[in-house]
Amino acid sequence: MKHANVQNADYFKTYLSLVMERRELTLQEAINFMMASYFYHNIELYGVKPKEQFELAIQQLSA
Repeated sequence: MKHANVQNADYFKTYLSLVMERRELTLQEAINFMMASYFYHNIELYGVKPKEQFELAIQQLSA
């Protein structure tokens, strides 16, 4: 399974930041992009831990 290892919030913050920078997107647009390309429109696809870490990363980037 792709992304089988549980990623932490730092991973997701880095990923989101890179997406925002390279694609010139807002945070919300980057979140939407990741929801489609990483989670395939299913935030619980890889379980609860990745979902929690992704949400934590979003909170940290929003602060």
